[in-house]
Amino acid sequence: MFFKALILLNIVANFQVNGYSLGNYARVVGRETVSNTSYDFIIAGGGIAGLTLADRLTENPNTSVLVVEYGPFDQGEATVLIPGAYNPFPYLWQNIFSTPQAGLNNATFFAPMGAVVGGGSAVNAMFFIRCAKDDCDSWESLGGTGWGWDDLLPYYKKSENFTRPGPAAARDYNISWTDAVHGFGGPVQASYPPFNYAGDKNFWDAATAVGIEAPKDPNDGSAIGLFSLLKALDPRNETRSYARIAHYDMVIGSRPNYHLLAENVVSKVLFKEKKAIGIEYMSRSTGAISNVTANKEVIIAAGAVHAPQILHLSGIGPKAYLQGLGINTIVDLPGVGQNLQDHMTLDINYSFQSNIEPNAGTLLSNTTYDAEQLALYESSRQGAYTLTRQTAQNFIQLALGNATSKYASIASLAQSENPASFLPANTDPTVLAGYVAQRKILAQKYTSFGAPVGSISWNTGPDTTIYMVKPFSRGSITLNTTDPLANPLIDFGSLKDPVDLEVVLALVRKNRELMATPPMQVLGPTELSPGANLTTDAQLKTALRGLINPSNAHMCCTAAMMDRELGGVVDEEMKVYGVTGLRVAGVSVFSLIPGSAPQATVYGMAEKLADTIKKQYGIAVSNP
Repeated sequence: MFFKALILLNIVANFQVNGYSLGNYARVVGRETVSNTSYDFIIAGGGIAGLTLADRLTENPNTSVLVVEYGPFDQGEATVLIPGAYNPFPYLWQNIFSTPQAGLNNATFFAPMGAVVGGGSAVNAMFFIRCAKDDCDSWESLGGTGWGWDDLLPYYKKSENFTRPGPAAARDYNISWTDAVHGFGGPVQASYPPFNYAGDKNFWDAATAVGIEAPKDPNDGSAIGLFSLLKALDPRNETRSYARIAHYDMVIGSRPNYHLLAENVVSKVLFKEKKAIGIEYMSRSTGAISNVTANKEVIIAAGAVHAPQILHLSGIGPKAYLQGLGINTIVDLPGVGQNLQDHMTLDINYSFQSNIEPNAGTLLSNTTYDAEQLALYESSRQGAYTLTRQTAQNFIQLALGNATSKYASIASLAQSENPASFLPANTDPTVLAGYVAQRKILAQKYTSFGAPVGSISWNTGPDTTIYMVKPFSRGSITLNTTDPLANPLIDFGSLKDPVDLEVVLALVRKNRELMATPPMQVLGPTELSPGANLTTDAQLKTALRGLINPSNAHMCCTAAMMDRELGGVVDEEMKVYGVTGLRVAGVSVFSLIPGSAPQATVYGMAEKLADTIKKQYGIAVSNP
């Protein structure tokens, strides 16, 4: 195979930090090195946020950073790097499932999360879509001052190295863009695949036939309508661009102050009174426990599931709950682990009488075609292997008003409900107050034409996927045991609020409207699941509870950046309330889930947070 494992350099030189040599390069280190070194910053989690912060902070040679990552390094496998060979499962967190979901017929579900250096950016479908302006601005109203769209746009641009498509591709694949909102010198490569299946034009024409408009550039904050998907794709070789390459491999030749310890779990943050002074960490293979000191800060960037787990194990969370587990309380913070949100998904399956061949399903059904496309990719970086496997290029993001004429009545239903009835009876008043504030904002989004509540994509083969991206229901992350190697309890809380099911139903009917247009009917589709025979709302709702998946691997919001009196966990600088020297970064600090894949937003937010930290400590800041 063309791809080979990347060589990691480990050369000792003369750079000194706290009297200990960190070597000539940013490097993978062992536990002995870490235990004999103290660092300015320790970052728990080597995903998008963690590696972005580590890269930017170590731009200053006098600032030392340690990243501790649960997962291993990938080995440059085709399944990671080649879009058409995409198979994330080897680098997902294994054997981690939800609790039984009452709203989904008491089924349990796999909780997909990256467990690898690079985190979700190494295992996702490579979508590089920014959130809507409306999403960012709502964070500000809940306490995230300085995180509105206008504040974040320069950092979106700083993170990105955008490559324009060629004229032929732009014409053939309906790609348009606005240079002014893109970055052209950032570390993450963003481009459009040089291939699409012919049938995707039928989907585009179907969308325009039902009145869905195409924005000039969805990444300008509009994020509504029909568009071609920008990918985290390096156009120089048509391979995945992800955080490990962009924020680790690219700087290994010049960062003696940047260490990474893989395959270890952060078991807790260590405190001196209420100041974070380091971490306790544990080997996944041996269970050996060690400590390491942070001279300035600890930053938890461990995702929406494991960030609250670390906080709870460290004594930060609801006091009564922690005492019940025998954990000494550092600060009583009821919002830790609450407010869990994700994008629910629904696959709609079809048979086609006369679908256009080849399509995304052909790679699976025709081994000859699959082999031909792989050979084409390896020889010229063209063809179907430049697309993420089982996807096409076109994508629809819908405001509720674009999906159904009943949008006002759905919003009215949401406003009429008692928020307390959808949270546990013992919910802290601050958490309930935050939920009430969120519901008010969400109800407004349901009547707005500027906020996506759902998405529809057809892979040109047997499946359409519907995404419900603005849920009213809330879940939680709690401890099952104080063992840091054990999985926490994940309750997605899906469909607790009946409004969410109404939205999914509206999206299903919108999808049927698309499939009924002449451009799609010429392909002869027959809906197999949920099934064309299900026509009434009651029939569809019953079926949907057995078909919806609660997670699109976009879990977030469990250490929310909100006012403390609203159940918030971190302030506008992502500092944890009630302690010093501790921040949280990444998807867990969202207060409301954005309406698009979070990857591009996490990169941008981490870039902005890095500058915030640098300014606090007098470290030189480069302009975004």
